[in-house]
Amino acid sequence: MSSDFPFSLFRKLPVMNSSANKYSFGHVVIIGGNLGYAGAARLAAEGALRSGAGMVSVLTRKASVSGIISARPEIMVRGIDANDRGLAHASAILEKASSVVLGPGLGRDEWGKFMWDHFCHLNLKKVVDADALWFLSQAQSTMKLVNSIITPHEGEAARLLNVPREEISKHRLSSVKKIMKFSNVCVLKGHDSLVSSQNEVYVNKTGNPVLAMAGTGDILAGIIGSFIAQGLSLEEAACLGVWVHGRAADILYESEEGIRGSVASDLFPYIRKVML
Repeated sequence: MSSDFPFSLFRKLPVMNSSANKYSFGHVVIIGGNLGYAGAARLAAEGALRSGAGMVSVLTRKASVSGIISARPEIMVRGIDANDRGLAHASAILEKASSVVLGPGLGRDEWGKFMWDHFCHLNLKKVVDADALWFLSQAQSTMKLVNSIITPHEGEAARLLNVPREEISKHRLSSVKKIMKFSNVCVLKGHDSLVSSQNEVYVNKTGNPVLAMAGTGDILAGIIGSFIAQGLSLEEAACLGVWVHGRAADILYESEEGIRGSVASDLFPYIRKVML
């Protein structure tokens, strides 16, 4: 990263001027939101919107559609069945995508496996997170995902490398480099999140225990997907994404009376502040 990071990357994002429209800022497609996990897809989708994506679609279980729309009507939501007809509907939407986020609330049942099997090899630039990482870890041989960023926490990283979680915690730098065999860029989440690419490892210094709660990882995946859709490279999107995510948590911490009782969606107003 350049010496004036993150401002050098903010300058690469599309300018919001009088001639801009929703197509100027990219279209992110979130794949997930299985039964009981619609909230994960919704958080990822709003994370993408709040960080500047022009449009966000969610491909999800039919039973999850109404919950996601009612929570955030700006999100376009399509229920997808695990069959050829559902695949055709999903493919039509993906043809218009600028980036994909695969995994938030994906689940590990037949529907989740169907979505993973059919969309993990998309040539579109993508973020692979959450239950999609579980499917990746179950592959019989090492699977290298193309045009991809994977975003494991330490438990998911341990599963990918088939080592105890303590091994990841003790050797985060070497671990994130090893995980690179699965993708182009890896974000190893945690205290001082690491972003590894073919060129270097970036150590993120924003963030605090506000992020130690369910749902914040889904928001991060959406933010990174948004920056990809807005034209940043995979490495740039990952680095700026973890910085914005952590900086929003820092502002939340500074603005509120303590952090106990915060929830993931409390981050959204502060993501907007960081993006101003």
